[in-house]
Amino acid sequence: MLRQTYGEIILKKDSILYHTSDEPFFYKTENEKPFLFCSFHPSEYFMISDYVSKIKLKKDISLFFMIDSLKKAKIYSALNNIINHPNKNLSKKNKSELIILSNILKKEKFDGWFSSIDNNKGTIEAVFINDPNIFEIIESLPLINNWRNGYFNNDVLNIKNWGKKYSVCTIYYSALLNINEKYREMIKDYIDFEKESKFINNFVFQVILKNAIINYHI
Repeated sequence: MLRQTYGEIILKKDSILYHTSDEPFFYKTENEKPFLFCSFHPSEYFMISDYVSKIKLKKDISLFFMIDSLKKAKIYSALNNIINHPNKNLSKKNKSELIILSNILKKEKFDGWFSSIDNNKGTIEAVFINDPNIFEIIESLPLINNWRNGYFNNDVLNIKNWGKKYSVCTIYYSALLNINEKYREMIKDYIDFEKESKFINNFVFQVILKNAIINYHI
């Protein structure tokens, strides 16, 4: 049902994503932590931590496209349509609620979900069911901030510089989106707004769409 109503995004084997933390990564089992929360680039998290771990996918994975709508550069999560979730940040919810969502995703044969980090914002995350068959930890090192976010200075626009330390995996491994037809116009408007704003590639989802393969279904 979720695949039909919303859809999926498929990330390719060997893709690298990032998990930030206050300490070097220490693996916890699914019973302790049902999900692993990751970004496509460390800059997408508002609260940057001291360490970043590189997460490598062991296979092609299917993430639930948990997006309700797109408005300008904002991404609205569909989480409230799936479970009762009044808070914005799912990672702060208790384990019982996370387990409920994990069971829903497993039933629909998803490996996790793809949605906004903080509802109504422009940043996104890829969240994996905590299964060692899905991912492996490559390294966990101190975070080096070598990017620069987009900004205006004296009416001069400086577009975002992502830096060379942490690459966005979908630049090298195109994402595949199999999503509902209802998103077609939303994505067109989203891309048009990016061009109008002149803040090009300011968010990861904009980068993903540059070379994504998108299939729409009814």
